[in-house]
Amino acid sequence: MTTFSYLLSASYKKLFKEPVMMNFILEGIGVHLKGKWHKLGGWIAHYVIGFALVITYEAIWRYTDVKFGFLSGILFGVVSGLVGIMSWRAIYLTSIHDDVSRRSYYIQLFFGHIIFAIAVVIAFRIFRYDPISKIEPYL
Repeated sequence: MTTFSYLLSASYKKLFKEPVMMNFILEGIGVHLKGKWHKLGGWIAHYVIGFALVITYEAIWRYTDVKFGFLSGILFGVVSGLVGIMSWRAIYLTSIHDDVSRRSYYIQLFFGHIIFAIAVVIAFRIFRYDPISKIEPYL
């Protein structure tokens, strides 16, 4: 998803970079990071959210009747994308710079989440991880 956002940013000369956007949010809520933490803060926030999404997908596959696969991955991406758009709409009310194209950002965010969810399915398959197996829960 991050690679997708960075490629679109470069191609369309617009700001779609989630870690940069996260830094705007942090600054907007009064968190002013200094030095190396200024850039790292947005990246950390972005990857923490991504990790939370992976855990959520895995829990849904494991503890519900949703079948693991590309179809459910696409569905998770669509839902995550819509939730992401709603979240960013609320966040835009705080402190996002006016030079950010909201509509374009929402469109790339939606498709970026679908790509992310499909990548989760592919990664689980590459590492032969079955989220539906009856392994004792680790929580």
